[in-house]
Amino acid sequence: MDWLHFLSRANDVLTAGVGATALALALYMLSYNRRSRVALTFVGLLSCVVVVYLVDLLLTNVTDLSAAETLLRFQWFGIALTPPLYLEFVRAIRLLVLRDRSPRWLRPLSFGIGVLIALLAIFTDLVVRGAVLEAGANHLRPGILFYPFALTFALVALGGLRQTLLARKRCHTHTARRRMAYLSISFVAPAMGVFPYLLLAGWPPALPAAVLYVFLLMGNIAVGTMLALLAYSVAFFGTLMPDRVIKHRMVRFLLRGPVTAFLALIAFGVGLTVEPWLGLAQYTLSLVALAVAVIGAQLGVELLKPIIDLALYRSGAAEVIRVQELSQRLLTTADLHQFLENVLAAICELMLSGGGFLAVLEDGKLRWETWCDLSISQEELNDLPLSAIIQAREGSGFIEWEGHLIIPLRDRSGSDLLGLVGLSAPGVDMPLTPEQQPRLDQLLLQASAALADRRLQQVVFAAFAPLMDELRDIQMRGGMLRYEGDSVVGFALVESPELPQWVHDALAHYWGGPRLTENPLLQLQIVRQAALDHDGNVVKALREVLASAIERLRPDGERKLTAPEWLLYNILEMKFLRGEKVRQVAVRLAVSESDLYRKQRVAIENLAGILVDMEREAQDSSV
Repeated sequence: MDWLHFLSRANDVLTAGVGATALALALYMLSYNRRSRVALTFVGLLSCVVVVYLVDLLLTNVTDLSAAETLLRFQWFGIALTPPLYLEFVRAIRLLVLRDRSPRWLRPLSFGIGVLIALLAIFTDLVVRGAVLEAGANHLRPGILFYPFALTFALVALGGLRQTLLARKRCHTHTARRRMAYLSISFVAPAMGVFPYLLLAGWPPALPAAVLYVFLLMGNIAVGTMLALLAYSVAFFGTLMPDRVIKHRMVRFLLRGPVTAFLALIAFGVGLTVEPWLGLAQYTLSLVALAVAVIGAQLGVELLKPIIDLALYRSGAAEVIRVQELSQRLLTTADLHQFLENVLAAICELMLSGGGFLAVLEDGKLRWETWCDLSISQEELNDLPLSAIIQAREGSGFIEWEGHLIIPLRDRSGSDLLGLVGLSAPGVDMPLTPEQQPRLDQLLLQASAALADRRLQQVVFAAFAPLMDELRDIQMRGGMLRYEGDSVVGFALVESPELPQWVHDALAHYWGGPRLTENPLLQLQIVRQAALDHDGNVVKALREVLASAIERLRPDGERKLTAPEWLLYNILEMKFLRGEKVRQVAVRLAVSESDLYRKQRVAIENLAGILVDMEREAQDSSV
């Protein structure tokens, strides 16, 4: 076996796998954590990793040094922007856990230097210069600015690691400290993945090329593992879901995405390696292995789901399993309709009836549930003698009505009427034979049980509905609680998806009402600061903050009622601050009422965005 070729192929597979993992994690963060500043800056770091690993993958088997140099120079877009993104990542973490004392000018300066380094690396030889091939790997040689950049790169990464460790000490709960420990352990993963180590001193000629590939393999495994761990830690920032939901969603995503991709790439690489030994044409076995790996991975995730759930939920596994089982066994309207339709068809077949119906008793009235080949209407159904049916408890329980045989459906106690079955001209002799009666009783019992279960289910839902808002509030507060210094200072309300609704509620009761006096926006830092000018009255402060935010929507120049650029401001100012009626505002602005409501929704969303900016300005100014 050519071990060098084998190690090279294995490194290519891992390079593609780490790049795919970084891309998958970035998409995950954009899908579920896009409101979190920590997650968004982490997406930037992952983008740098994707760029670097993509170029490394494109360099596979490239022997032309000119082409390799072009690719390696463009790789510096990812390398040069990593330090400023690290600074922004650390700053976002500090804003949630500590007081961020970094100067405001540091952000534009760091990104400006990063872009400058990237441009110098691409178009000049000041940072890097001509490519060389050593130990089968293409790399550039260092320029005069490379070593200062490398020192800065290391200082930024190590300084950021120190800040995460300090942030961990300020966390108040065991869970928060554990997650910050995960984040600290994996913090240097992007730096490990993007830094061009061969530029430091090249590869010693005395060492065989196989050693280089062993180091590359170990490095790729470490980077991939640490990226997944770092993403797991970041996934809890900026989301308002329970921890168990986040963990379950994240783990399943990793198994179905990056892990499946790794297995598929490994299977593809093994197939390519084995094909020449078996005398097969290229891509015959490898493509089959790729398909089998993808399908097998998905099947494995489903089969291992109970074990995965048990490992994730731990002490709460029994409760979660019961909830999952309940969700699977809930009887929806469509489920009940389909079940009763089958029962009615079986009853009609048993009774040799040409048609029938099944009606449900709700609020003292009969309602169609299902029917087959029926000639009567809903209006005729209302003429049924309900009182006589309710009182019919003796004998067979059958009632003759206008050529139909009516069979009551009662609960298990036999006291409450749940509904009834009507059969058109049954073709069997009454009474039923000993073989027919048990079969009919069984079918009627199944229908009655289904109706009784749904009635009980509706009662449970009605009792559970008032708890939904409280449970959502608990989850929201658990996700938004943040720490600053040594004490809890409030909630990161600006990251909540409910922010536009809270803004609308506050405006709707702008001049007084529970939606204003009990609004979560009262916890904003800008409101607390404004309350100092109103003798601590946070309601007046919130009213002032909303008015100031609306003023920021005001365009420059003289006010015009019908100008498009003034529409959003006019709606908020006239409808909420002045309290004018909707029809009156619509007439004055020359728009329809429906269009007014659509524009109002846009105006409130813009106003929520302004409040976010004001809150962040207040947080920055307090540093």
